[in-house]
Amino acid sequence: MHKIEQEEKKHFWFLTSLPVSQKNVSDLVARGRMRWKIENEGFNMQKRNGYYLEHLFSKKYQGIKNHYYLIQIGHMISEILESWEQLWEGIRLSIEQKHQKLKDSFKIVRLKEYSGTEKKIQIRLQ
Repeated sequence: MHKIEQEEKKHFWFLTSLPVSQKNVSDLVARGRMRWKIENEGFNMQKRNGYYLEHLFSKKYQGIKNHYYLIQIGHMISEILESWEQLWEGIRLSIEQKHQKLKDSFKIVRLKEYSGTEKKIQIRLQ
């Protein structure tokens, strides 16, 4: 006789502050898994692939925060460059025009960290 092995059932618990119903539970689970994938792949890459996310370059809060923001910006730019061909596929622009559009997109978004700060900043990309 062969012993039939039962598959081990795994149970997962999801915590959320969102209201859960029969209508939205599948969507919430799918979005939770997408978030986990982003965190797992993105943060692991930043920790282990040369971004030094886990290294403490400063003991001051502002320095740590600046380092974290620069890692995020660098990682986003890296992801854009890796997907460059797919992003521009079928768009008939010169490489200079594509670069200009990318630089212009950084100028459009207003950066604001503190809601009460009236200090204006300017970003120049050359």
